[in-house]
Amino acid sequence: MIPINILVEDTSDRKEVLCAKGLSILIHTKEQKILFDTGPNSVFIKNAKKFDFNLADVDTLILSHAHRPFIGGVNSFCKINKNAQIVIENFDTDKYFKINGKVKYDITPKFKKKNLSRIRRINNPAQITTNSWFIPCTVDNYGKPKKNNIFFKKTSNMIKKDDFSHEGIFVIDDSGELVIFSSCSHNGVINTIESAKSFFPNKRVRSYVGGMHFPYSEWQEIPPDDMRNLEELIDYAKVHPNLRFFTGHCTGEKAIQFLKKGLGKNSVIHLQAGVSYSV
Repeated sequence: MIPINILVEDTSDRKEVLCAKGLSILIHTKEQKILFDTGPNSVFIKNAKKFDFNLADVDTLILSHAHRPFIGGVNSFCKINKNAQIVIENFDTDKYFKINGKVKYDITPKFKKKNLSRIRRINNPAQITTNSWFIPCTVDNYGKPKKNNIFFKKTSNMIKKDDFSHEGIFVIDDSGELVIFSSCSHNGVINTIESAKSFFPNKRVRSYVGGMHFPYSEWQEIPPDDMRNLEELIDYAKVHPNLRFFTGHCTGEKAIQFLKKGLGKNSVIHLQAGVSYSV
């Protein structure tokens, strides 16, 4: 099993833990300490200090995708860690937006020039450690979140729908079993899992860690498209015995409860800031 610590998530049961909309996960592999995303700001550093995690010892920072709520703390990270490799998938200098009705939010990450030069931009599978890889999503056969339709990017003065080609998948082969990390799963949970399985054929997926982009609270109705996506995920998981989902941030309580009802409460764990898990 792989120990992880949640440094940033939207929720926490602990009063001393700060919350922020986003994710940051400290992963303790046998070879390295790996930070998966930073969250939107420096909250991840403050929470790490509360639990005596020295982020200067992090060997690798994985940036899951190019939206600020997940990688907005890169400049703060670079102040305290001068040596870690930093990787992101298929990133360019596009501007990214969330447009909800008439309201437009700029979610472009703002990197200092000296820190941008530290970021390794990859377009193909990249080996991180002996037993871990950062890979692109190569499968497109299954459903994707309906809420993707509010995300856009600006390229060459033209605004178009975000295709999420900048979203990577971090996969650890732990004693022959796969643990998959994908902070927001814009490309779809099943597409993400199938991409990992195609890269690591004949290996069982043990755990999926990250948000699923079904951001529906308890008082909201899940729209038909996403209801079909959730039902598809339940059907898929049922034929993959012992697969567990550790999810939070953009997976709302309504979706979590629906998944728990379909798969069992021990198969769907709600991530919270300040809590440690074995995945």
